[in-house]
Amino acid sequence: MVARLLDNRVRRTYLGGGRIDAFTGHVPANDGALRPEDWMASTTTAFNGTLEIEGEGLGRLADGRLVKDVVGTLPILVKLLDSDERLVIQAHPTVPFAKAHMNASVGKTECWYFLPGTAPDACVYLGFRPGVTREKWKAAFERQEGLLEMLHRVPVKAGDFVFVDGGVPHAIGGGCFIIELQEPSDLMVVAERFTPSGRRIPEGKLHGGLGFEKMHDVYVYDGVSYEDLCAKYVRRGGASAAGATRILGPDLTDKFEMWRLAGAARLELGGAGTVAVVTDGAGTLNGVPVAKGDRLVVSGEDELETAGDLTVAACFKREGE
Repeated sequence: MVARLLDNRVRRTYLGGGRIDAFTGHVPANDGALRPEDWMASTTTAFNGTLEIEGEGLGRLADGRLVKDVVGTLPILVKLLDSDERLVIQAHPTVPFAKAHMNASVGKTECWYFLPGTAPDACVYLGFRPGVTREKWKAAFERQEGLLEMLHRVPVKAGDFVFVDGGVPHAIGGGCFIIELQEPSDLMVVAERFTPSGRRIPEGKLHGGLGFEKMHDVYVYDGVSYEDLCAKYVRRGGASAAGATRILGPDLTDKFEMWRLAGAARLELGGAGTVAVVTDGAGTLNGVPVAKGDRLVVSGEDELETAGDLTVAACFKREGE
């Protein structure tokens, strides 16, 4: 089965979303809420800390059926994310921490693949600088001063890729347009009480239900140099080759994979379900006509096969991993 997906815009506290509108050709209804993310094929519900909407975050096929009712629960969550301002500093739990303290079976390791439309001066903030301790971080949180200076600033451009382990503090900068692939949860703690544009973060969102003392245990305090950080987590985009190219694989994680298919390409699958995004051009995906901006879920197929003048990002988790 290769099925198109409906828009699935989810509320967040930061400004953005225009690049998603242009990419998909669809503008969400203007109800005053900020919806700078599209959760593709999601079987995960969103947590916003206040005014929860039942079922928010759950994706639907083009015929209106919930993805989870058709293909089951997916072991990944894939989003389009567009930031017009820097996101607040945050961190996500590792699997052991989530199991022990957050009544969850998964954490939220994630990664970002930067798409055309990302601003020339875009950056992300990632990882503690050497010398940051729990005590120093907690004190900076309580003062709400000096937090960003404790993280590394990493310039990024379209085609780049950044991996974010559970426990690593991070903030996506303004002007970033990305595909985000992650574990299927919305678990986080947030270090800033206000967004850069002045919107207050609900207290429940700040500590993620852990409380203001325990929240600081989510972070992994292993500061590294900028060079070591980039060597471990950052991959710079190079020349785009035709065929199937692995963007993310077991060298960084066993939680999921991301591939780029360009032109005539073939990729063996073998997972519970694959989320595919047509990032440019037009052609076919397993015989189905597709074009830039299409978002699809693939289930029950042994492989992906593309043809035409197109590029596709494919995300999945292999069985047994």
